[in-house]
Amino acid sequence: MATEDPHASENGKLSADTGIEQVQFATSDPLSVKGKARRRFARAGAGATGVLLTLHSQPGMACTFCGVSMSAAVSAVGKQKTTAVMSHQARSPVCYGKLPREWTTMSWPKGCASGDLFRKHFSCSSRSPYYNVTCKSIMAGSSKDPSRMAQYILAAYLNVLSNRVNFLTVGSLQELWIEWSTKGYYAPMAGQRWYTNDIVGYLYGTMD
Repeated sequence: MATEDPHASENGKLSADTGIEQVQFATSDPLSVKGKARRRFARAGAGATGVLLTLHSQPGMACTFCGVSMSAAVSAVGKQKTTAVMSHQARSPVCYGKLPREWTTMSWPKGCASGDLFRKHFSCSSRSPYYNVTCKSIMAGSSKDPSRMAQYILAAYLNVLSNRVNFLTVGSLQELWIEWSTKGYYAPMAGQRWYTNDIVGYLYGTMD
């Protein structure tokens, strides 16, 4: 793997390539970080299935993708349902995920120390820009992670370890990382490809 983030150029790839019309979101600030994350994800899904999905939060919903796994999110797109509909899982969702900036000032859960090397938790080859970077550096916004992919997947990982989120698993996040770092995209199901911004947008939606 190159010494720079090999997938930074993939940011927004689906959105740029599909030419999908602008999706309208139920938000008072369409330029907010949350709005942009929703738009990226919705466009990714629309580009993959030919369906426009409007994502929105409802009163009482803890986060945009509350209880919505990666595969369920893709299923929602395919069935033309909003994530609010798909969020009603058999298992009551726990949605108290913290953002990366919040984890920089919090105690970390058992199983991951801020001084650990990132590669202890997420597989990295010796050529990876993340190979010798600490989790603390990643979470603070390392220059080795310009796409913020590692930062958001690490925050999601801590959210799972601390039981703040129960609809993602350590295994699914680690598998996502391996596929993205080797292929440049992640396929939540056959025929679907999420690039960097699409993944980060989804992860953000589990903690916003």
